[in-house]
Amino acid sequence: MQIFPRFYKDSHTHFYTSWTSGGSPAKSCSDMICPGFQKTSSSIAPGSIINPVSDIRGRKSYITIRVFKDKSSGDWHVHYGLNGGIKPVGYFPKSLIPGLIDRKVEISFGGYVSHQKPQPSPPMGSGYAPASGNAASFKNIKLIDANGNAHLVNTNLPFRVDPKRCYPISYIDSA
Repeated sequence: MQIFPRFYKDSHTHFYTSWTSGGSPAKSCSDMICPGFQKTSSSIAPGSIINPVSDIRGRKSYITIRVFKDKSSGDWHVHYGLNGGIKPVGYFPKSLIPGLIDRKVEISFGGYVSHQKPQPSPPMGSGYAPASGNAASFKNIKLIDANGNAHLVNTNLPFRVDPKRCYPISYIDSA
């Protein structure tokens, strides 16, 4: 998910995807700007506005995302759901990212905030600390193995927070 007014020309929350091949920014792309991601959905695409979003004092929305490698084609499929039913969005062809064909994969998730100086940094997520109960969060994190079996992630994962005084995190609740 991304809010990026200079990129999208609005301040809405967007469904964001990107890919990089060989670690080179020259071989990368975001959303549907350049050839690469193969869209299969008529209702959602990388770059689409997400609506509704959560309200701190009211309605809570949740997003489900699944990314998996198809055993037969080797393509990387993306599925998406907003407040319920998850549907296919499209896929990254295995030829687009050849480094992922027969290697281990790292998937990152989290938040990122940036700004141009001298403007102050915007808040991360809702702007509330995790202990407040009003913070944006991840829930039910699962890894799906090559056989389609789900494994709940219930131990803390490596993380990076900078600066720590601005962006506290909460740890995975194994309950």
